[in-house]
Amino acid sequence: MVLTTAFPNEGGIKNERTMKQIVNEISMLQYRIKRYQTMRNGIMCQALKARLEKLLAEQQTQVNN
Repeated sequence: MVLTTAFPNEGGIKNERTMKQIVNEISMLQYRIKRYQTMRNGIMCQALKARLEKLLAEQQTQVNN
């Protein structure tokens, strides 16, 4: 799955993802990581943790801008 930081709107102009969208996705990923850890599915945990790290980095760059 490819993470994107922008998406086209009707006019073709790209809007950045809002901080609320990023926070919601971070929360969802944290929940899913806990579930997969409980099920002892290490491969999915690693994949989700990688996505989480990317989102946390994106969140940090938006906070700094």
